[in-house]
Amino acid sequence: MRLMRMLTAQQVRLVSILAGLFIGATAYANDQDNIKNEEVSQVRGIKPEKLEGYFPVSQHPQSIKTAAYANPDKSPQERANDLISRLTFEEKLALTTAVSDFNFAGVPRLGIRPVTMSDASQGLRTATVSVKGQSTSLPGMMPLASTWNLELAKTFGKTMAEQCRALGVDVLLGPGINMQRQSVNGRNYEYMGEDPLLTGAVATAYIQGLQSVNIVPTAKHFIGNDQEFVRHISNSVIDERTLREIYLRPWEKIIKDAGAMGIMTGNNQLNGISSATHKPLVADVLRKEFGFEGIAVTDWQNTRYFPKNQHLVLPSTQTMLMPDNETFKSWLEAEIKKNPAKKAEFEKQLEVMIYPNLYTFFKMGTYDREPQDLTMKASFVQHQAFARQVAEEAIVLLKNEDNILPIKTAKRILFISDRELYTGVGSGFVKGYDHVSYKMALQSKYGDSFTHAEHIDQAQVKQADVVIFNLNKLTGEGRDTPFEKPVERLKELEKLIKMHSNIVVLLSASNTMPTPWLKGVKGVLWLSFLGQERGYPLARIISGELSPSGKLPFTFEKDFKDSPDPEFNYIGGKPYWKGGNQYKQYWLGNTKDFDPAFTNFVKPHEVLDVNYNEGVFMGYRWFEAKQLPIVFPFGHGLSYTQFEYSDLHSHNTWSTNQTIKVKLKLANTGTIAAKEVVQLYIADHKASVKRPIKELKAFKKVHLMPAETKTVEFELNADAFSFWSVEKHSWVVEPGKFDILIGTSSQDIRAKQTFNL
Repeated sequence: MRLMRMLTAQQVRLVSILAGLFIGATAYANDQDNIKNEEVSQVRGIKPEKLEGYFPVSQHPQSIKTAAYANPDKSPQERANDLISRLTFEEKLALTTAVSDFNFAGVPRLGIRPVTMSDASQGLRTATVSVKGQSTSLPGMMPLASTWNLELAKTFGKTMAEQCRALGVDVLLGPGINMQRQSVNGRNYEYMGEDPLLTGAVATAYIQGLQSVNIVPTAKHFIGNDQEFVRHISNSVIDERTLREIYLRPWEKIIKDAGAMGIMTGNNQLNGISSATHKPLVADVLRKEFGFEGIAVTDWQNTRYFPKNQHLVLPSTQTMLMPDNETFKSWLEAEIKKNPAKKAEFEKQLEVMIYPNLYTFFKMGTYDREPQDLTMKASFVQHQAFARQVAEEAIVLLKNEDNILPIKTAKRILFISDRELYTGVGSGFVKGYDHVSYKMALQSKYGDSFTHAEHIDQAQVKQADVVIFNLNKLTGEGRDTPFEKPVERLKELEKLIKMHSNIVVLLSASNTMPTPWLKGVKGVLWLSFLGQERGYPLARIISGELSPSGKLPFTFEKDFKDSPDPEFNYIGGKPYWKGGNQYKQYWLGNTKDFDPAFTNFVKPHEVLDVNYNEGVFMGYRWFEAKQLPIVFPFGHGLSYTQFEYSDLHSHNTWSTNQTIKVKLKLANTGTIAAKEVVQLYIADHKASVKRPIKELKAFKKVHLMPAETKTVEFELNADAFSFWSVEKHSWVVEPGKFDILIGTSSQDIRAKQTFNL
């Protein structure tokens, strides 16, 4: 089909509907949401079904209209306590779990409806939604973090909330805020990078947006579930200081600054205790120290792996056992049968356990409305436009030799792409609708000068002025992804390099890979997984209509062997990449029939340690401390214009009870309007403990017109200079000299000022 040179976004979408879009990929076995080779059909006309039978509590035929719990004017505390006082033992036990996989139990006798849930963070996985309908496939959490734009993150959360309301979802099973400790982690596309400050800031804005429409988040996966390797039977061993400075930081931020009303605990153990029964961290740190008041949901398999640990559930302040409480229920009933006098004590503990569930759903208005608001469907058009906006700011220009980008329309372009990855697989998979592919958008932008091929054709390559090569790396939940993949596609790229000198590589991935090919190409764009609207933003950036402004939220390593823990998944001296939940029955002792590569080395009920021996030196902190070569640094991202940093100044001396103000000037010295992310790092000259060479402590994204200059300001408090003292079990700020470093990445520092504390 011939396309006109210039089409509107709506016309491009219509063309994609008529022509169909090949979005296949070979996905993991046993994943019900595999990305399959298929044509995306027209689905915009499909409206969500009406979700019937869910009444607001005040209108439910079974509710007690004069009771406090049915009165929206009463406080959430009063309503929750009143409801608990009316529950039977069996009803209290039922309120610890679901009535189906993605529906939390209600109390029919008292007119309390079930609460609906759905995956995930970047759209709704419709397999988990009760009604027929479609959800917008937005960019993933990694590309959202690549924008470094907190306003976008907040709007992203609000957009997700509106999707939830349109499709009848009360609780969103996201966002994912685990740390990108391993570049090979299968779920990196669901997370926000390797830095706790960046992750905490983006997640806080996202949750603020989500909760502004009264959708309950469940930030996941608390805590140390930073790799998919045998996640149900692994034990993340993390020391106190590292927990505090790296892994707990985002959770503290979302609770204190966003008032997050829900979390999901991981399937893993943390320092020998299952995350789902971890009283020291859930009850003592999250609730007592950070002030968390909301629901604590288990991940969907955790309750089934440790039947002998059920006595730890009640004191842990875990509130919701998903998808069922059968193991816990069996233990509780057995304990009561042994000693009936303990039933009253257990009942009081159950009341404590379910209180946060009821309190949360009263506070968020869940029980006072129907799950679904069909008027929200009208906002989906805006959601599509917003998806494009996020993708535009998420694309990262990694390399631009000889200014090969942008590409003028007069040049002949060959686009080599066998498929387009727009999402990962697993619970984060969102199919979307009305996709605007890279191919379709580039075709519409360049018209007759554009040619597409799935694989290399020598004649086509010779005729092209520029070759754009799409390099995919599929990933997803249940298993990690070997660094060396995609082997065959990388070989094809090496072949192409021998045939042409003007090559631009698109990296559709959320994991790094070998880059011996880098010196042979002139341009590289990091796309990650950009969702259904991916094509139009890419076409705008490649054509120069828009300057790229994304920055990497992780370090692009040269070799995975240089990472802090390259043997994290070794079993019997070899890496074990298989994942999912397939080992469950063997591990529980129910069968001997399983993979010999696993059973020859792992006994039933044996927990495998994952040691975080790098401590606080994770991500760029590790590579800088060890002086290891990398490909691209954390925070890296080029522009089509040039920025000049000047006039950095702050106080020369400062005390811990003050706020230090930092100012600098940022100028756009080029001819193109663009955005720049100003990154502020702190370096401690001398400390009583080993500290990273530098750490990100603030950032701002600034838009500048050509020749425009703006003053950029930051405010820092004692927290920016502190570290965790294991001896004092608290944050400590030591006097001495510190550097304020302003950069365009963690390694490209443009301004520096030293001051005394």
